[in-house]
Amino acid sequence: MRFTWAGDSGAAGAGRPLLASGLLAGAGLVDVLSVWPYTARNLFTVETGQGVYQVDITGWAWLHVAVGAAVTLAGLLALSGRRGTVPLAVCSATAAIGIDLLFLPYAPIQAVLVVALDLAAVRLLLRHRRAVPGRTPAPPGPDRLSAPRRPGRSSPGPPPGSPTTPG
Repeated sequence: MRFTWAGDSGAAGAGRPLLASGLLAGAGLVDVLSVWPYTARNLFTVETGQGVYQVDITGWAWLHVAVGAAVTLAGLLALSGRRGTVPLAVCSATAAIGIDLLFLPYAPIQAVLVVALDLAAVRLLLRHRRAVPGRTPAPPGPDRLSAPRRPGRSSPGPPPGSPTTPG
């Protein structure tokens, strides 16, 4: 059995953020499918101390559907692994997070679900973008607990008079 790491050139999905693109495409589909009914039924009734108001959210619903479609498309484009798709996906997911937070009073469960998916996808995309291309990380083991030390002195040394002070 052969294990491959993210930067390994032999891996089939090397350089592609598979999980992040799947999360983005799923979040976009949830947005589109759950907000679509609000484009036809456009009134919410809000009761306050001063009276009852009718709130029309049809325009917000259409904006939400458009952003959800953009997030789905960005998730599918991020699957290709091309250079400009990660910033596009991060920007579209950020827009979707903002729209979902504005839509929170009208569909709270859907908004929280989609914001969580978008945040997870953005975190994965940013980690994928920070990865150094062509570098294969060493597997963790007992001899590799942390990153290699930098050359030179990294700490000032033991305090004077301690048993580890030379001399």
